[in-house]
Amino acid sequence: MSNSSASRSPDKKKKPLPYFMQKSEEAALPSFQNRRTLADHVKDNMLCAGRKSYFQRIVYVGRHPKVTGMTLRDRFLKLIKELQERTTNEIKLFGLMINFDGYTVHMVESAEETVGEYMHTLAASGLFEESRVVLVYNNINQRFFRKLVWRVSDYLAELKRTELDQRDPNLTQNTIDAFMVKVYKLCKMVREEELDESKLPAGARRSNHTFLTGTAFKSLYLDEIYEEHTPDIAVLEHLLGLKCLFTVPEYAAFYGRLPDVTSFRDVVWPIPKDLTPYDVFEAGKYDVNLTFGGK
Repeated sequence: MSNSSASRSPDKKKKPLPYFMQKSEEAALPSFQNRRTLADHVKDNMLCAGRKSYFQRIVYVGRHPKVTGMTLRDRFLKLIKELQERTTNEIKLFGLMINFDGYTVHMVESAEETVGEYMHTLAASGLFEESRVVLVYNNINQRFFRKLVWRVSDYLAELKRTELDQRDPNLTQNTIDAFMVKVYKLCKMVREEELDESKLPAGARRSNHTFLTGTAFKSLYLDEIYEEHTPDIAVLEHLLGLKCLFTVPEYAAFYGRLPDVTSFRDVVWPIPKDLTPYDVFEAGKYDVNLTFGGK
């Protein structure tokens, strides 16, 4: 009886799986023969998210002139609509926008180009009295939202203020860390609520929810279950006073647009085929003769 396994042709060498798909920890560790670069991790994150575009997440806080939450919502809605109408990027802006009694906590996610355009538009809008960019997270591998969601609340003044020890050398980092923990918790809770709301018929949704049809996002009121995870006024004012963080206009001026730099090839024609300077054989009035061979 012939051995069927012996008659088979040898299997081709299979390509190793990415590290996040490998089961054993030893196989996931980098080795000298198979080193991984930052580009490999970027590709892995994009593969996990099922996309080809480079995504970015930004969290910023702001203080606005005294206006109602609905007025502020309408102003942001108009700004975002204008941005979407003139942009050539097909990837829209996603995220969570929360307004607390004149204060704003926004988490936006999208392609890097879209976020850059939004921040430039926001910087020129004049919507803020003060603002600070708290987090810039590049190459996110998972989004919280696939649309823009707006929430508004009026309980911020009722929250107990955090006691901040100004003598603590780690006060800034600890405050930012605690703030981001609360923002991420709010994002998770609102995302779960969005999923639950989407399963209910329109007539069964809560009566105190205000829905906008045909707009970039809808508006709902936050209730008391979110109070525990809401940054209070002391935390927001501390963040707004940190000089080590960019304001929205400062961030927009520093990031988002490549500088227009004129290169050597842009001003010389025909394009040189080597690195020899085009004026190597030209001698000026004050050039030094290094050959010592006379004039």
